[in-house]
Amino acid sequence: MNHLPCLNGRAVLVVVGAALLAGCRHDRVIVVPTTVAAQSQPSTNTIVVREAPPPPRETSMPPEPPPADKAWEPAHWEYRNNSYTWVEGRLLDKPQPNAQYVAPHWENRADGWVYIEGSWK
Repeated sequence: MNHLPCLNGRAVLVVVGAALLAGCRHDRVIVVPTTVAAQSQPSTNTIVVREAPPPPRETSMPPEPPPADKAWEPAHWEYRNNSYTWVEGRLLDKPQPNAQYVAPHWENRADGWVYIEGSWK
């Protein structure tokens, strides 16, 4: 006597279709391990997205320049949970009085689009 469950054609299509759809996500993003020179630094990964970010949305900056101890981070796209997410602009506290902020941006590279986080110099 056979105790294996019998799947009808529709159930097989659902299972195969779900497996194929789950696999499609992996074609959109590449995770590239980043080597770390010093052990005191946390290891990170570079996320490479195959599709370009959407065009920037219309946004406005604050009406006045930021105070001397702050910098403005403009609105931008980030890649979260397998999709682009719009992040509104915001004021950041400067780590040092003369610090200059380099805004986050996307670089188009040979293998796809790489997000470069905002940083201080």
